[in-house]
Amino acid sequence: MTESFDHLRNLITPITERFIQEKYTLFLVGGVVRDALVHQKIESPDLDLTTNATPDQIRALVEPVADAVWLQGERFGTIGLRIGETRMEITTHRSESYTSSSRKPSVTFSLNLEDDLSRRDFTVNAMAIAVDSGNFFDPFNGKSDLENKILRTPLSPFESFNDDPLRILRAARFSAGYDLQPVQEIVDTAKDLAERILIVSAERIREEFLKLLSLENPTKGFEFLENVNLLAKIFSFESNLNSENLNKMFSLLPPDKAVIRFSVFFKGLSKKEVKDSLNRLRMSREEKRLIETVVDFLNSVSKGPKSEKWTAEEIRRLIDLSHLSLEESIILIEASNSDVKDFLTVLDNLRSVEDLISFEPVLTAQELMELLDIEPGPLVGEILSWIKEIRLCEGPISVDEERNRVLSHWKK
Repeated sequence: MTESFDHLRNLITPITERFIQEKYTLFLVGGVVRDALVHQKIESPDLDLTTNATPDQIRALVEPVADAVWLQGERFGTIGLRIGETRMEITTHRSESYTSSSRKPSVTFSLNLEDDLSRRDFTVNAMAIAVDSGNFFDPFNGKSDLENKILRTPLSPFESFNDDPLRILRAARFSAGYDLQPVQEIVDTAKDLAERILIVSAERIREEFLKLLSLENPTKGFEFLENVNLLAKIFSFESNLNSENLNKMFSLLPPDKAVIRFSVFFKGLSKKEVKDSLNRLRMSREEKRLIETVVDFLNSVSKGPKSEKWTAEEIRRLIDLSHLSLEESIILIEASNSDVKDFLTVLDNLRSVEDLISFEPVLTAQELMELLDIEPGPLVGEILSWIKEIRLCEGPISVDEERNRVLSHWKK
């Protein structure tokens, strides 16, 4: 058992020695223990440790040997540090929970490892390794649950989810990420307490949701969220997405496109509804811009053509609107559960005869200024936009044709 963790224990030898000297315990806990057990590759891990030392005592022990120390989490019992390339957080044994209406957890320190592990979200995260001896602690049978693909909580699901309702959302991520099956009591309790997610800060919900969307295939997680009615609580609207379409999107759109994956959930909403939802989730300005653009694109496709059939110009304008690659655009259209057969047929025919990667002018701004003998300024942008309009309306034109059109229309 200890061989699996020797590499991790060696990374923190300088810290271990100081804690041993002062007779404090120190344990590796959480994700790094879990991932080592399932043999996931851990090259430069961020380590979580827990101890019976207080935050002040932790700080005094690590400052002489750490290359950097940060104290943002000190009031919650956590001291962060870096030794070489290894980052770690050391936290006093604790339990934390929410009051009935607070968005911030209350923290109580403990001197007992098992108390600390009992307050963790799931049994597969409630295992620990003593960094001095390598002894393995698993009071809630997390290793067995990991091997048997079971998702359980150390305490009752009610106590766990009531303490921190975000754990319902985390249950979706762990069931999908590690192919775990939540026990029925977790499902039933999550349904009963779904409304309680509203006391969790928007920032924590946003972060957890994007982590779920960053998995290779989060479909199982979203099936869980639908089953326990949590999506409607988070979004304040009903999603019309089905598992088959989502699964296709996740298989074709890579995990590093989490924000683009997220966009599909807002398809069909008005601009105001999308904006309000994204503001409520505290999405960044860049994330909001991307999602709003993609939703506008999907909604425009869903509305259908202006006349009976899609025209080449309409297709070009919509692809340009998406700000995505052509392949990403097609994946999202198919995942958004729209009747888009005619659109995709015209699109396929169009892409066989012209390049739909970019609709920008071939002429550069510098070439344009030299051609017309003009100085930099708003006029340059106006002419480039004019050329792009020709491209969107008529299709591809050569650089020579661009020059001729510019000279004919703009040369004074």
